[in-house]
Order: sequence, then C-alpha cells, then structure tokens
Amino acid sequence: MKANVFQETAAAVAKRFGVSVKALRVYEEAGLLRPARTVAGWRIYRQPEIERLSAILALKHLGLPLKRIGDLLRGSGDLAAALALQEAALEDAKAEAETALALVRSARAKLAERRSLSPDELGKLVRSTAMSEFKWNDKMEALAQKHYTPEQLQELRARPFTAEDQARVTAAWEKIYADIDALGPNAEPGSDAALEIGRRAQALIGEFTQGDPALFKAAGAMNRDAMQDPELAKQLPSQAHWSFMGRVFEALKQSGG
Repeated sequence: MKANVFQETAAAVAKRFGVSVKALRVYEEAGLLRPARTVAGWRIYRQPEIERLSAILALKHLGLPLKRIGDLLRGSGDLAAALALQEAALEDAKAEAETALALVRSARAKLAERRSLSPDELGKLVRSTAMSEFKWNDKMEALAQKHYTPEQLQELRARPFTAEDQARVTAAWEKIYADIDALGPNAEPGSDAALEIGRRAQALIGEFTQGDPALFKAAGAMNRDAMQDPELAKQLPSQAHWSFMGRVFEALKQSGG
C-alpha cells in the first residue's frame, strides 16, 4: 500500500460517517458506490468513493430516495452539486424555522400579557410548525412512482421550480387553509367567500397540472393514498380542509365557476 493513497475499510468508513456497514452494502447494491477490493476480497474505500458517499448522504438527508439520488449522481456525480442542493434546502428550512419562531415568540408575548390567542392565530401557529416539518421521503416517492407515469414524473422534475416558487405556493396554500378556518365550522361552500377561496385553490391546482386532466387525476389519487398513511397525513392539510374544498369545487361547478 502506498503511503500517499487514502483508503479505508468498510467498518472504518461506516464509523467515520455514522452509518452502518449494512447501509454501505445497500448503496453498493443500488449502484451508488463501487468500492475497490483487496487481493483477499475485502472492500476498501478510496477518496473518490468517500466523496461520493458524502454526496449520497447529503442528498439522503434531504429526504430523497435512493433511486432519485442515483439519477442525480448520474447527472452530475460531484459533491459540490449535492452540497449546493443541501444548502438550498437548509436555507428553505431556515426561513421556515425563522417564521415559525417569530410566531411562537409573538404567541408567548401575548400570553405573557394575559391575552388569549384567537383560533385563527392558533391555527396559523400549528400550520406553520407542520409545514416546516414536511419532508419528501421514501413513502412519498413510492406513492409518486405508483400514481404518476414515468413521463409525468420526468416532466414534473424538469420544470424550473425554484425555492422562491416553492415558498410562494406554500404561502398561498397556507392562506387558503387559514381562510377556510376563518369561515368557521358551519361555513356554506356556496357562499361568495368560499367560492373565492375555491377559485384561488383551482388556480394553484391549474398551475401544477397545467390543464392536464391525467395529471390532476394522478395528484388526487396520490393525495388520497397519502392521507391514509398516519405518518404522511401529519404533514398534509386536515381531512376537514380537503372535504370542505371538495364541496366548494362542486359549488363552483354548479355555478359555472
């Protein structure tokens, strides 16, 4: 072994990165890592594989499934690109956390003055915390693979959807849910206020589907499946919101939009 050639065993690499040797084998079986072998057949990890593992773990921490990670690494394969994605995600998370923190501090200050929080303020506080916890994980990817065609997924992932776009859309949906809450539990779906909310929701849905009924159907099916999973349902709007929105859409249809 040359003194200037960096290489480590699987056990040493696993310890260094805080993962299991089994995880390294999984990444290898998925085609993400290709460690060299000694004459005796032992796996050894050199600098290129160490850097590639860093990229894999950086993307994994973003909640991406292995298949998506493989696609990204085949497209770029370098650690710098993976870290750029992670930096963008952390910036988004930071902005969400700062917003949630500001709401919590405001709520605490109000309570310290012995003033109560309105239902709208409580709802906004809860939604802000819930939205900051949303992560695209293996379950979401599995549902996407189940309900969207490969062509649909390719088209969606090719869209130039920036972090600013995500923030804008998220804020727009949060406003919709807040406005639904403000209508009260006995709101009439055919009221002017409800129909106005429905039109905003339809505009956001239309932006996503771009008028493609097949994409609309796939998105609805994926959402219904996600609502059946307790873990995923915690990250999504409540069933009450979706149910009310369905009645509003029906009222819009009957009224001609």
